[in-house]
Amino acid sequence: MKRIGLISAVAMAAALLFLPPFSGASASAQNYVMRRVRQPKDIPDSLRKSLDDKVSEDAGPYLDQEDRNKMDGKPYTDFVPKFEYLPNYGPNGELSTVSVKLGGAEYDPTSKATTKGAATGKLKYLVFSYTRQGSKWIPYGKPKWESQDLGKLAAKQMTAHQQIGDHNKAITEKYKAQQEKKKALADALQKKFGSSQ
Repeated sequence: MKRIGLISAVAMAAALLFLPPFSGASASAQNYVMRRVRQPKDIPDSLRKSLDDKVSEDAGPYLDQEDRNKMDGKPYTDFVPKFEYLPNYGPNGELSTVSVKLGGAEYDPTSKATTKGAATGKLKYLVFSYTRQGSKWIPYGKPKWESQDLGKLAAKQMTAHQQIGDHNKAITEKYKAQQEKKKALADALQKKFGSSQ
């Protein structure tokens, strides 16, 4: 009985191997997937420069507002000076829209824990969307704010990292000041004794 079952299983496997592929909707879907071209995750360098310029111009008022918030003692976003591009492609592979994210950590400037204040544990993002018309980037709707709350533990860790950064920056600046002072002294001595020879 076991032998008959084994022979049947082998015969079934062989039949499946030699059968022609199924036709119908699943085959056309499979053919469609095979024809799709993988799109790049980033935009071409030739378009990036013009988009950088456009986003920098459009982001200016938002960056100014965050600076005003800091000066007024309100929570503000310390933006990282780097754009993240999220391109969207149309069905024929053309670039249809690009979302551009600008983000950073939120700080409370009323705290004196660091030069930036104390981190609140929130990450905030400003998202701009553009479409391409000819050689120009046209805004696609108004910029949107997105927020991610990482919690109190993350706020403490972010503040601690900023404290380390402040400490390292102070050491670097002190070293540079000492080097400049030494150079100025050496130049003065060179000028005094060099001219007397």
